[in-house]
Amino acid sequence: MFKNVYKYLVLGTIMAALLCPAVPAQSTPDPCSGQGADLDLGYKGISKVRPSSSQVLKVRPYAGVDGISRWNPLNWGSQCCLPTPAKKQFVVDTRVWFARLNGEVKRGGPGITGAMEPSLVDFDDHLGLSRSGNTLLTFSARYQFQPRWAIRYSFTPISMSGARTPNTSFNFFGRNFTSGSNVLSKWDRYEHRTGLVFDLSRTVSGATSVFAEWLNVQDKLTVGETLGPAASVTWSDVKNMAVLGIEFNKCLKNYRGNTLALSCRGGVAFLDDNFGYDAEASLSYLIPVKTGRFGFVKGGYRYAQIKKETDAQLFSTTMDGAFVELGFLF
Repeated sequence: MFKNVYKYLVLGTIMAALLCPAVPAQSTPDPCSGQGADLDLGYKGISKVRPSSSQVLKVRPYAGVDGISRWNPLNWGSQCCLPTPAKKQFVVDTRVWFARLNGEVKRGGPGITGAMEPSLVDFDDHLGLSRSGNTLLTFSARYQFQPRWAIRYSFTPISMSGARTPNTSFNFFGRNFTSGSNVLSKWDRYEHRTGLVFDLSRTVSGATSVFAEWLNVQDKLTVGETLGPAASVTWSDVKNMAVLGIEFNKCLKNYRGNTLALSCRGGVAFLDDNFGYDAEASLSYLIPVKTGRFGFVKGGYRYAQIKKETDAQLFSTTMDGAFVELGFLF
């Protein structure tokens, strides 16, 4: 009998030992996550297990992604602060452009019987309008009427005169100019440009903007052996174009309150028989004058072309060169 009791005690003990781990522990909800948490039953439960040192792995970030991100201009100078116009502020500046000029024109004389086929006339080779050594001025103003919207206007007057003894004969506006003759010329251009600028993105260190503008170009070209009205011919032409483009400004370095910044801008002009494009890149240095006001100097390079072309007419000018600019943000 005692042997049976002993057997039952041993079997009961073994079964209790097997069943006890399966009984769930009592818990209370965690106030942060709402999940269960062990009660303090007088012993220290193990909630986290640190893996052995042999299992610790260190993973280096993929170099390819990091390398690509370095080329994103929005990541340049992220700790740098770029001064930009706030609402109801102005930016005014004057630019001096040391431009090289390449120009071509072609225009027949309508209604003139027996006139020669109009020639392709080169600004330098036929008219004596110099390719280099030209200094042009541009005056610009911008008003920030909303945090992300601005209106701006620029004006560029051009007046050039030249004299040349061409090596070849040419016909312009129905008049023949023989080789060896003394040809005098005068070219005037007035360029007005106005439109809206919208900031697509603006951060502490930079801004990316798009712009839509109206471009009015008034050209007047006079060619003759003398520039008197009886001995010369004059072509007056007006071009009206729409301009769409994008610009980018980025802070590169802050130094004792001053700022070095990079600016890039490009646009395309088009309408009717006119086409053109304009691109520039520059570095600017901004110096604080008062709180929220800055003076700046800028230097860079610009390339611009405006072209009007039909079957009977051509007026094409290409200008490029370095420029310097002085302005104020107030």
